[in-house]
Amino acid sequence: MNFKIYAPNVHLFAYHLYQSKNSEELWQKCQVIFDKFHLAPPLQLRKVAPGSRIDLLVNASHNNILLTVTGHLTNPEKKKITGRICPLQIYDSSALALNIRIPELDDNQQLTPEVETSIFRQFNVDECLLPAQINPSLGQTLLLTAWLSPQQQQEPRKWREIANECIQFFLDVDAENIPPLYQSGLLFDSPIYEYGIPQANTASGHIIVWLFLGEKINSKYYSKADENLGFFYQEFIDLFFYRSKVTKTYQINREVHRQIYQGYEEIKQIIREIAPKLPDNQSPQTANNLSVNHLLAEYKQKLRILPKIDLEYSNSLREFNNNLLTIDINNHNYAEKLRQIQDKLPTEDLSFLSLFNQKIATNFQAQITDEQAYFAPGSTLADKAIASIRGIVEIEQAETDRALAKALKDKEETAQKRDKKLQLAIALAGTGLAVSSISADNPGKPVESILKKIYPNQSLDCPNSGINNCLDFSGYYVAFHVGVGVIAALILAIFILLVSKIIKIFEASSRKSS
Repeated sequence: MNFKIYAPNVHLFAYHLYQSKNSEELWQKCQVIFDKFHLAPPLQLRKVAPGSRIDLLVNASHNNILLTVTGHLTNPEKKKITGRICPLQIYDSSALALNIRIPELDDNQQLTPEVETSIFRQFNVDECLLPAQINPSLGQTLLLTAWLSPQQQQEPRKWREIANECIQFFLDVDAENIPPLYQSGLLFDSPIYEYGIPQANTASGHIIVWLFLGEKINSKYYSKADENLGFFYQEFIDLFFYRSKVTKTYQINREVHRQIYQGYEEIKQIIREIAPKLPDNQSPQTANNLSVNHLLAEYKQKLRILPKIDLEYSNSLREFNNNLLTIDINNHNYAEKLRQIQDKLPTEDLSFLSLFNQKIATNFQAQITDEQAYFAPGSTLADKAIASIRGIVEIEQAETDRALAKALKDKEETAQKRDKKLQLAIALAGTGLAVSSISADNPGKPVESILKKIYPNQSLDCPNSGINNCLDFSGYYVAFHVGVGVIAALILAIFILLVSKIIKIFEASSRKSS
């Protein structure tokens, strides 16, 4: 069903970080909107110093910071539209409040005719007002308003259906594909409907439909909701600004949460991998069977990985905490701005607006605080893991170095003992040969004397005594003198061994006394 409505309006509240990568993009997209709806006069902005809330409109005055524009829709009738533009700088951000509408009165000051809700399709040509086209770094709010006829005001059961139809035509989607209705209620005695998911960055963004209830007075409709929207327009700009900063920060924080969770799982996985290999968890047999070099290489690899993970984890956790602080500050600012409105309208029910700071933002804060407490030990866990692995590496490296030094020392001592034995053998052989030579050169010729006594009838005159006697004599001669050398070498060896033992006994007693 295509309902009839009166004086439909579209308000775009878009916010962009002043120092973002493309700080002028918001105004460039505003110019695109001007071109699509043939709005005039053109928007002229002035440069101001950052850090304050100030209007950006050239020639703006204290009492008027809005640029009134006129244009027409792109439909065949080229229906006339009017509007107001309010460009602002709000501290670190640029803010665009843009309103285009079918005017309430025509050029003859007569009420404009009612139009069908399908007219909203003409206000969003080529989806020019959706987040994908505006691309505001801090998000946006779209507020659609329309007046209900006296008959419709008496049929509250149809109000939500009318609101849904306004959304459906504005987004140019089927009825079942409109964004979910988040909340509904009354604001300044007129029904209001909020669509979207505050936790998610959806394609349609944050959209509100506000249907004005009023009466005709002096050939003009009057509604408290319409009057207060105009009177508190600057406050609404600020409210939606703080709301956008809260929701955008929360949405960004979901990505930070994913990074922190991934880092936390990586840290725990590394600890799970090294825990079974720690010395306290190993039996001696298991430890002996493990390759020390392989363990050291694995531990050193973890030492290279863990500090990088820990640094990224700490940075993400710091960003996590900063996001919580940003949400706290802007939620406080939202509540303060809402309090200022309430102070001026003490009898009005602002629960539709206060739901955000009292429930939605508060839930964001509580969730992030709980997650912060859960992830906070992760950095300490990584530091402990790094310290543990570094200690293990140092111990294992020291033991490996000590074992290597002992092996080298043992090898050196073995070589020294081998050299000493060789030197002893050479000394003994030399002694034996020397004694044998001396014995052989002895002028007393003991061998001949002994042989003459043993063989008195044989001649020792070689070679005249015959070859056999010469061979026998030579054999006895050699054997005797070699034996003398061997005996001398044995005596020397026994003497050296006795001296070595005495020296060892003396060194041992000296060590005990010290």
